[in-house]
Amino acid sequence: MTELPDDGRRSADFPDEELPRRLDAAEAELTRAEHRWFARATLLTAVATAVTLLLPWTYTRRYGLSVWQLGLETQPALALTCLAGLITSAVALALKPGTRAQAAAGVTAIIAIVCIAGAWQATTLDALTDTWSGPGPAFAIATSVLWLLTTTAQLVAQHNNQPAPDPADISRAVARLRRTR
Repeated sequence: MTELPDDGRRSADFPDEELPRRLDAAEAELTRAEHRWFARATLLTAVATAVTLLLPWTYTRRYGLSVWQLGLETQPALALTCLAGLITSAVALALKPGTRAQAAAGVTAIIAIVCIAGAWQATTLDALTDTWSGPGPAFAIATSVLWLLTTTAQLVAQHNNQPAPDPADISRAVARLRRTR
């Protein structure tokens, strides 16, 4: 629980309306800080997944030469998927906590699943060719799983934050309860 800023006054000095407002403001700031932390972690794992496309993904022996191909060369669709994931992760970081940020995190989770599937598919090469899988797909799978985990943590953390009830709704509920006595 966060403490109220100490400006030299005791809590008894606050009017009944001021203390709840300050508590709500402190809770809102805590929610924003938590949202930013999870969104930053999601963005960093998205960057790590995108960087794996710069690693060698395939190794080929052609005409006596050894050729390494990067993930950008062999998997251009996965590169576009990672770019879309980077964009949605950045959008989730830019948005305030709420339904839009949850929607952006949900789309990011779906993109992370697509990245896992694309990297997994890149590990299975035809056995009859002279091409072998490089380290890129394995690193991409690992970072995509981490990306999915951080996005899931972001969604769970945002789901637990319930909006504060409207004071008018509370007043109506109290009045209704008093009438039923």
